[in-house]
Amino acid sequence: MANANTGNELQEAQKAQTERLKDNMSKIKHKIVVMSGKGGVGKSTISTNLAYGLALEGKKVGILDADIHGPNIPQMLGIEGKKLSTVGKPYQVLENLVAVSLSFYVQSSDDPIIWRGPRKIVAIRQLLADIEWGELDYLVVDLPPGTGDEPLTIGQELGDIDGSVIVTTPQEVALLDSRKSVKFSKLINMPILGIVENMSGFVCPNCNERIDIFKKGGGKKAAEELNVRLLAEIPLEKGVAEGGDDGRPYVYFNTNTPASKELNKMVVKILKLIEGEDEKMEIKEEKLERIAFPTSDEKTVDQHFGHCKKFAIYNVKNGEVMNTELVDAPEHKPGLLPEFLGNKKATAIITGGMGAQAVSLFNEQNIEVVLGARGEMKDLLKKYLAGDLESTGSVCNH
Repeated sequence: MANANTGNELQEAQKAQTERLKDNMSKIKHKIVVMSGKGGVGKSTISTNLAYGLALEGKKVGILDADIHGPNIPQMLGIEGKKLSTVGKPYQVLENLVAVSLSFYVQSSDDPIIWRGPRKIVAIRQLLADIEWGELDYLVVDLPPGTGDEPLTIGQELGDIDGSVIVTTPQEVALLDSRKSVKFSKLINMPILGIVENMSGFVCPNCNERIDIFKKGGGKKAAEELNVRLLAEIPLEKGVAEGGDDGRPYVYFNTNTPASKELNKMVVKILKLIEGEDEKMEIKEEKLERIAFPTSDEKTVDQHFGHCKKFAIYNVKNGEVMNTELVDAPEHKPGLLPEFLGNKKATAIITGGMGAQAVSLFNEQNIEVVLGARGEMKDLLKKYLAGDLESTGSVCNH
């Protein structure tokens, strides 16, 4: 009889907790989860800056550190070592930003959490149900990497989720991990707000040259292949890492660097997507172009594309040149160069001349062909972007 009573009491306690959880979550207007297919991609950095960015926009925000085994959010918020005696009110970071992490309730941040799945699920439910979150505009949930107990519990218990933000890095291998996160979101019927490519190149603070340390294009390729948005491409900057270590979120303390601009763009995009802006307008906001020039001296355009030693490919976003790639031209065989540039995602080729059949093959690859070009590539590119460069016919007799 005692066992039966104990079982009934446990069921009643779980039922009461579920009711508290539902009531808590009903007071939060919008919920965003930040996830990644693998560790080390800067997911907690994105979560922290997203929460701060939303707070800067005047929103009342909460952030939940749901990474049970490796909670980093307190460190990045500048409140590492802070303790809460009871599971009650969240920690007040700013007037309109509160935070909750399991690290607030353990004796030492150095102590490992050695828990199996069921205990982690219990802990997450308690943080959702027994914390007095209050009325919030946004709750940002920082998830651990992968698609295990914590992401699944959050996906099932959080209620209506506005969407997931999937953090990746530029490498090709990132596509595999991003695909898992996208499929996970779809399997549990969670909308996908988009992909953030973190560590997207390094811009030298002295000469402004961009160096793609971790290759490039993983986030964009993942977004294209998985048919989701690319929310931002955040470059490597020393201050981002220092801000995380020092508890000074980068988006809050910086405004004019490439990384802070991308972080702010991410926040604005998410706000527009969630708060009713036209989704089609959001997707059209970015115009991405890859404009190729055949060249042998890396300065001027070659008169015949098939005789060049290299192709200079200018990456252009919304009319602004972001960087230039120099790629070795493959062997000149019939039909090979259009396929080669098609695989490079070129949107246009500007050259002196080519035959009608070659023009047709480039068009089949959805590559615009501009003929009759002479002179320096930078001057020609400027005219093209201004709409002043017209195709005047081939100037090459080859």
